[in-house]
Amino acid sequence: MKCLREFSLPLFVVAMGISIAGAPVLRGDLINTNQFTLKMVLTNKVAVFTIQSPETNASGAINLLFKTNFTDSQGWTWVLRCPASQTNLVLSNLPPSQGFFMLGATNAVRPGFDAFSLPREDDDPSTNTPLPFTINFFGAALSNVWVNNNGNVTFDNPQSSYVPDALSHLGIRIIAPYWADVDTRDAGSDVVKFGANTVNGHDAFGVDWVNVGYFSMHTDRLLSCQLVIIDRSDIAPGDFDMEFNYDRVEWEWGDANQTDTAPRAGFSNGTDDYELPGSGLAGTFPDLNAVTGLIYNHSTNSIVPGRYFFPFRNGQPLP
Repeated sequence: MKCLREFSLPLFVVAMGISIAGAPVLRGDLINTNQFTLKMVLTNKVAVFTIQSPETNASGAINLLFKTNFTDSQGWTWVLRCPASQTNLVLSNLPPSQGFFMLGATNAVRPGFDAFSLPREDDDPSTNTPLPFTINFFGAALSNVWVNNNGNVTFDNPQSSYVPDALSHLGIRIIAPYWADVDTRDAGSDVVKFGANTVNGHDAFGVDWVNVGYFSMHTDRLLSCQLVIIDRSDIAPGDFDMEFNYDRVEWEWGDANQTDTAPRAGFSNGTDDYELPGSGLAGTFPDLNAVTGLIYNHSTNSIVPGRYFFPFRNGQPLP
Protein backbone atom coordinates (compact mmCIF):
# COMPACT_ATOMS: atom_id res chain seq x y z
CA MET A 1 0.00 0.00 0.00
CA LYS A 2 1.39 3.41 -0.97
CA CYS A 3 -0.03 6.65 0.38
CA LEU A 4 0.45 10.23 -0.71
CA ARG A 5 -1.04 13.27 1.01
CA GLU A 6 -1.34 16.90 -0.10
CA PHE A 7 -2.47 19.58 2.33
CA SER A 8 -2.50 22.76 0.26
CA LEU A 9 -6.18 21.93 -0.36
CA PRO A 10 -8.56 19.81 1.71
CA LEU A 11 -7.97 16.50 -0.06
CA PHE A 12 -6.16 13.20 0.12
CA VAL A 13 -4.59 11.23 -2.71
CA VAL A 14 -4.33 7.46 -2.27
CA ALA A 15 -2.29 5.13 -4.48
CA MET A 16 -3.28 1.50 -4.25
CA GLY A 17 -2.91 -1.94 -5.84
CA ILE A 18 -6.05 -4.01 -5.78
CA SER A 19 -4.25 -7.21 -4.79
CA ILE A 20 -3.50 -5.74 -1.38
CA ALA A 21 -6.17 -6.27 1.26
CA GLY A 22 -6.39 -4.44 4.55
CA ALA A 23 -7.87 -1.46 6.28
CA PRO A 24 -5.40 1.43 6.05
CA VAL A 25 -6.40 4.67 7.71
CA LEU A 26 -5.24 8.10 6.51
CA ARG A 27 -5.55 11.11 8.77
CA GLY A 28 -3.97 14.53 8.68
CA ASP A 29 -4.43 18.06 9.97
CA LEU A 30 -5.43 20.63 7.37
CA ILE A 31 -4.56 24.30 7.36
CA ASN A 32 -8.01 25.17 8.77
CA THR A 33 -7.51 22.69 11.66
CA ASN A 34 -10.43 20.56 10.48
CA GLN A 35 -9.77 17.02 9.32
CA PHE A 36 -10.56 14.58 6.56
CA THR A 37 -10.48 10.98 7.73
CA LEU A 38 -10.46 8.30 5.03
CA LYS A 39 -10.59 4.59 5.77
CA MET A 40 -10.37 2.18 2.85
CA VAL A 41 -11.12 -1.55 2.92
CA LEU A 42 -10.31 -3.57 -0.20
CA THR A 43 -11.79 -7.01 -0.94
CA ASN A 44 -12.06 -8.79 -4.31
CA LYS A 45 -11.76 -5.66 -6.46
CA VAL A 46 -14.29 -3.79 -4.36
CA ALA A 47 -13.15 -0.77 -2.38
CA VAL A 48 -15.23 0.63 0.45
CA PHE A 49 -14.27 4.18 1.45
CA THR A 50 -15.44 5.45 4.83
CA ILE A 51 -15.04 9.21 5.06
CA GLN A 52 -15.54 12.00 7.54
CA SER A 53 -15.41 15.48 6.04
CA PRO A 54 -14.30 18.72 7.69
CA GLU A 55 -17.04 20.76 9.31
CA THR A 56 -16.15 23.66 7.01
CA ASN A 57 -16.68 21.70 3.79
CA ALA A 58 -18.25 24.63 1.93
CA SER A 59 -20.47 22.84 -0.56
CA GLY A 60 -21.54 20.04 1.75
CA ALA A 61 -20.48 17.54 -0.91
CA ILE A 62 -17.40 15.40 -1.47
CA ASN A 63 -15.97 14.18 -4.77
CA LEU A 64 -13.96 11.05 -5.47
CA LEU A 65 -11.68 11.19 -8.54
CA PHE A 66 -9.33 8.66 -10.14
CA LYS A 67 -6.25 8.44 -12.40
CA THR A 68 -3.86 5.63 -13.29
CA ASN A 69 -0.58 7.55 -13.20
CA PHE A 70 -0.07 10.25 -10.63
CA THR A 71 2.97 11.88 -12.27
CA ASP A 72 1.76 12.25 -15.85
CA SER A 73 -0.40 15.05 -17.27
CA GLN A 74 -3.54 12.92 -17.42
CA GLY A 75 -6.45 14.73 -15.81
CA TRP A 76 -8.40 13.36 -12.91
CA THR A 77 -11.54 11.42 -13.83
CA TRP A 78 -14.56 12.11 -11.67
CA VAL A 79 -15.99 8.91 -10.20
CA LEU A 80 -18.82 9.99 -7.93
CA ARG A 81 -20.05 12.70 -5.60
CA CYS A 82 -21.73 12.26 -2.26
CA PRO A 83 -23.28 14.48 0.40
CA ALA A 84 -21.37 15.14 3.61
CA SER A 85 -23.96 13.05 5.44
CA GLN A 86 -22.98 9.95 3.43
CA THR A 87 -20.02 8.15 4.96
CA ASN A 88 -19.63 5.02 2.84
CA LEU A 89 -18.60 5.00 -0.84
CA VAL A 90 -18.42 1.65 -2.63
CA LEU A 91 -16.48 1.17 -5.87
CA SER A 92 -16.42 -2.13 -7.75
CA ASN A 93 -14.42 -3.42 -10.73
CA LEU A 94 -11.25 -1.60 -9.77
CA PRO A 95 -8.38 -1.58 -12.31
CA PRO A 96 -6.01 -4.59 -12.19
CA SER A 97 -3.01 -2.37 -11.47
CA GLN A 98 -2.06 0.65 -9.44
CA GLY A 99 -4.58 3.48 -9.29
CA PHE A 100 -4.79 6.85 -7.59
CA PHE A 101 -7.85 8.26 -5.86
CA MET A 102 -8.34 11.88 -4.86
CA LEU A 103 -10.89 12.94 -2.30
CA GLY A 104 -11.93 16.58 -2.14
CA ALA A 105 -14.37 19.30 -3.11
CA THR A 106 -14.75 20.39 -6.74
CA ASN A 107 -16.80 23.49 -7.36
CA ALA A 108 -18.94 23.76 -10.48
CA VAL A 109 -19.51 27.51 -9.94
CA ARG A 110 -16.90 29.53 -11.83
CA PRO A 111 -15.24 32.52 -10.14
CA GLY A 112 -15.00 36.05 -11.52
CA PHE A 113 -18.56 36.94 -12.53
CA ASP A 114 -19.20 39.33 -9.66
CA ALA A 115 -18.31 42.86 -10.77
CA PHE A 116 -21.89 44.10 -10.28
CA SER A 117 -24.73 43.20 -7.97
CA LEU A 118 -28.40 43.64 -7.22
CA PRO A 119 -29.29 45.31 -3.90
CA ARG A 120 -30.41 43.25 -0.95
CA GLU A 121 -33.98 42.52 -1.90
CA ASP A 122 -36.92 40.18 -2.20
CA ASP A 123 -38.20 39.73 -5.78
CA ASP A 124 -37.27 43.13 -7.25
CA PRO A 125 -35.89 45.39 -8.61
CA SER A 126 -34.20 43.75 -11.58
CA THR A 127 -31.34 45.24 -13.58
CA ASN A 128 -31.06 45.47 -17.35
CA THR A 129 -27.46 45.05 -18.43
CA PRO A 130 -25.69 44.66 -21.79
CA LEU A 131 -24.12 41.38 -22.75
CA PRO A 132 -20.50 41.67 -23.93
CA PHE A 133 -21.56 40.00 -27.19
CA THR A 134 -24.72 39.21 -29.14
CA ILE A 135 -26.37 35.80 -28.93
CA ASN A 136 -28.77 34.08 -31.30
CA PHE A 137 -31.46 32.74 -28.94
CA PHE A 138 -34.09 30.83 -30.92
CA GLY A 139 -33.61 33.11 -33.91
CA ALA A 140 -33.56 36.42 -32.00
CA ALA A 141 -30.37 38.50 -31.85
CA LEU A 142 -30.10 39.56 -28.20
CA SER A 143 -27.49 41.83 -26.62
CA ASN A 144 -29.14 42.84 -23.31
CA VAL A 145 -30.51 40.84 -20.42
CA TRP A 146 -32.61 41.45 -17.31
CA VAL A 147 -30.92 40.01 -14.21
CA ASN A 148 -33.69 38.96 -11.85
CA ASN A 149 -33.40 38.13 -8.17
CA ASN A 150 -35.40 34.88 -8.27
CA GLY A 151 -32.91 32.64 -10.05
CA ASN A 152 -33.45 33.62 -13.68
CA VAL A 153 -32.69 36.13 -16.42
CA THR A 154 -35.15 37.40 -19.05
CA PHE A 155 -34.82 39.27 -22.34
CA ASP A 156 -38.20 40.94 -22.92
CA ASN A 157 -38.93 42.48 -19.52
CA PRO A 158 -38.03 42.05 -15.85
CA GLN A 159 -39.52 39.05 -14.07
CA SER A 160 -40.23 39.29 -10.33
CA SER A 161 -42.60 36.37 -9.84
CA TYR A 162 -41.64 34.09 -6.97
CA VAL A 163 -44.10 31.32 -7.91
CA PRO A 164 -42.43 28.98 -10.43
CA ASP A 165 -44.45 27.61 -13.34
CA ALA A 166 -43.71 25.85 -16.60
CA LEU A 167 -41.33 28.22 -18.35
CA SER A 168 -43.31 28.36 -21.60
CA HIS A 169 -46.37 29.57 -19.67
CA LEU A 170 -44.67 32.93 -19.11
CA GLY A 171 -44.77 33.76 -22.82
CA ILE A 172 -41.35 35.47 -22.62
CA ARG A 173 -37.75 34.51 -23.33
CA ILE A 174 -36.21 33.25 -20.10
CA ILE A 175 -33.17 31.34 -18.86
CA ALA A 176 -33.66 29.95 -15.37
CA PRO A 177 -30.97 27.96 -13.56
CA TYR A 178 -33.19 27.89 -10.43
CA TRP A 179 -36.44 29.83 -10.50
CA ALA A 180 -37.52 29.99 -6.87
CA ASP A 181 -38.23 32.52 -4.09
CA VAL A 182 -34.79 34.05 -3.44
CA ASP A 183 -34.57 36.56 -0.60
CA THR A 184 -31.24 38.30 0.05
CA ARG A 185 -32.36 40.86 2.65
CA ASP A 186 -30.82 39.06 5.63
CA ALA A 187 -27.12 39.66 6.30
CA GLY A 188 -26.55 35.91 6.31
CA SER A 189 -27.30 35.84 2.59
CA ASP A 190 -25.06 37.10 -0.17
CA VAL A 191 -26.58 39.25 -2.93
CA VAL A 192 -27.08 38.35 -6.58
CA LYS A 193 -23.96 39.24 -8.59
CA PHE A 194 -23.18 39.38 -12.29
CA GLY A 195 -20.49 40.46 -14.73
CA ALA A 196 -18.19 39.60 -17.61
CA ASN A 197 -15.18 37.30 -17.66
CA THR A 198 -13.67 34.67 -19.95
CA VAL A 199 -14.01 30.89 -20.13
CA ASN A 200 -11.31 28.96 -21.99
CA GLY A 201 -10.33 32.13 -23.85
CA HIS A 202 -13.88 33.02 -24.88
CA ASP A 203 -15.77 36.10 -23.68
CA ALA A 204 -18.45 35.19 -21.18
CA PHE A 205 -21.18 36.69 -19.02
CA GLY A 206 -22.30 35.16 -15.75
CA VAL A 207 -24.85 35.61 -12.97
CA ASP A 208 -24.25 34.27 -9.46
CA TRP A 209 -27.01 33.30 -7.08
CA VAL A 210 -24.36 32.08 -4.66
CA ASN A 211 -25.04 31.58 -0.94
CA VAL A 212 -28.44 33.24 -1.20
CA GLY A 213 -31.34 32.74 1.20
CA TYR A 214 -35.07 32.32 0.74
CA PHE A 215 -38.28 34.10 1.73
CA SER A 216 -38.90 35.38 4.32
CA MET A 217 -35.34 36.44 5.19
CA HIS A 218 -34.20 32.87 5.95
CA THR A 219 -30.53 31.87 5.77
CA ASP A 220 -30.52 28.56 7.68
CA ARG A 221 -30.33 26.93 4.25
CA LEU A 222 -28.67 28.42 1.18
CA LEU A 223 -28.61 28.16 -2.60
CA SER A 224 -25.48 28.44 -4.76
CA CYS A 225 -26.07 28.33 -8.50
CA GLN A 226 -24.80 30.18 -11.54
CA LEU A 227 -25.61 30.94 -15.15
CA VAL A 228 -22.70 31.37 -17.58
CA ILE A 229 -23.21 32.40 -21.22
CA ILE A 230 -20.09 31.88 -23.35
CA ASP A 231 -19.51 33.54 -26.72
CA ARG A 232 -18.86 31.08 -29.55
CA SER A 233 -18.99 33.48 -32.48
CA ASP A 234 -15.73 31.80 -33.52
CA ILE A 235 -18.02 29.06 -34.88
CA ALA A 236 -20.74 31.31 -36.34
CA PRO A 237 -22.18 34.73 -35.48
CA GLY A 238 -24.52 34.47 -32.50
CA ASP A 239 -23.46 30.97 -31.47
CA PHE A 240 -22.94 30.50 -27.74
CA ASP A 241 -22.57 27.92 -25.00
CA MET A 242 -24.51 28.05 -21.77
CA GLU A 243 -23.84 26.51 -18.37
CA PHE A 244 -26.01 25.96 -15.32
CA ASN A 245 -23.64 25.43 -12.38
CA TYR A 246 -24.65 24.22 -8.92
CA ASP A 247 -22.63 23.92 -5.72
CA ARG A 248 -25.32 24.02 -3.04
CA VAL A 249 -29.07 23.46 -3.22
CA GLU A 250 -30.49 23.37 0.30
CA TRP A 251 -33.96 24.90 -0.15
CA GLU A 252 -36.81 24.71 -2.66
CA TRP A 253 -39.36 27.40 -1.78
CA GLY A 254 -40.07 30.20 0.65
CA ASP A 255 -42.76 30.78 3.23
CA ALA A 256 -45.18 32.05 0.58
CA ASN A 257 -44.93 28.86 -1.49
CA GLN A 258 -45.70 25.21 -0.86
CA THR A 259 -44.78 21.89 -2.45
CA ASP A 260 -46.91 22.52 -5.55
CA THR A 261 -44.52 25.32 -6.57
CA ALA A 262 -41.22 23.47 -6.66
CA PRO A 263 -38.27 25.19 -8.41
CA ARG A 264 -37.97 25.28 -12.19
CA ALA A 265 -34.73 25.03 -14.15
CA GLY A 266 -34.41 25.40 -17.91
CA PHE A 267 -34.95 27.90 -20.73
CA SER A 268 -37.73 29.01 -23.08
CA ASN A 269 -38.33 31.26 -26.08
CA GLY A 270 -41.85 31.98 -24.78
CA THR A 271 -43.44 29.14 -26.69
CA ASP A 272 -41.16 26.13 -26.53
CA ASP A 273 -39.08 25.23 -23.54
CA TYR A 274 -36.55 22.78 -22.16
CA GLU A 275 -36.45 22.00 -18.46
CA LEU A 276 -34.03 19.80 -16.53
CA PRO A 277 -35.39 16.39 -15.51
CA GLY A 278 -37.27 16.81 -12.25
CA SER A 279 -38.02 20.49 -12.80
CA GLY A 280 -41.19 21.42 -10.93
CA LEU A 281 -41.15 18.23 -8.82
CA ALA A 282 -40.67 18.64 -5.07
CA GLY A 283 -37.63 16.93 -3.58
CA THR A 284 -35.81 16.38 -6.89
CA PHE A 285 -33.16 19.12 -6.92
CA PRO A 286 -31.91 19.49 -3.30
CA ASP A 287 -28.64 18.11 -1.96
CA LEU A 288 -30.59 15.80 0.35
CA ASN A 289 -31.52 13.75 -2.72
CA ALA A 290 -28.27 11.98 -3.56
CA VAL A 291 -29.82 10.36 -6.66
CA THR A 292 -31.36 13.30 -8.53
CA GLY A 293 -29.86 16.27 -6.65
CA LEU A 294 -28.41 18.87 -9.01
CA ILE A 295 -24.95 18.89 -7.42
CA TYR A 296 -24.43 15.14 -7.93
CA ASN A 297 -25.30 14.96 -11.62
CA HIS A 298 -24.29 16.72 -14.84
CA SER A 299 -25.31 16.87 -18.47
CA THR A 300 -24.03 14.21 -20.86
CA ASN A 301 -21.61 16.70 -22.44
CA SER A 302 -20.04 17.71 -19.12
CA ILE A 303 -17.80 15.77 -16.73
CA VAL A 304 -18.04 18.23 -13.85
CA PRO A 305 -20.61 17.26 -11.20
CA GLY A 306 -23.12 20.05 -10.82
CA ARG A 307 -22.52 21.46 -14.33
CA TYR A 308 -25.13 21.32 -17.10
CA PHE A 309 -23.91 22.41 -20.52
CA PHE A 310 -26.07 23.62 -23.42
CA PRO A 311 -24.47 24.59 -26.77
CA PHE A 312 -26.59 26.82 -29.02
CA ARG A 313 -25.83 26.72 -32.74
CA ASN A 314 -27.70 28.73 -35.37
CA GLY A 315 -30.12 29.84 -32.69
CA GLN A 316 -31.09 26.35 -31.51
CA PRO A 317 -29.94 24.20 -28.58
CA LEU A 318 -28.10 21.09 -29.72
CA PRO A 319 -29.42 17.76 -28.43
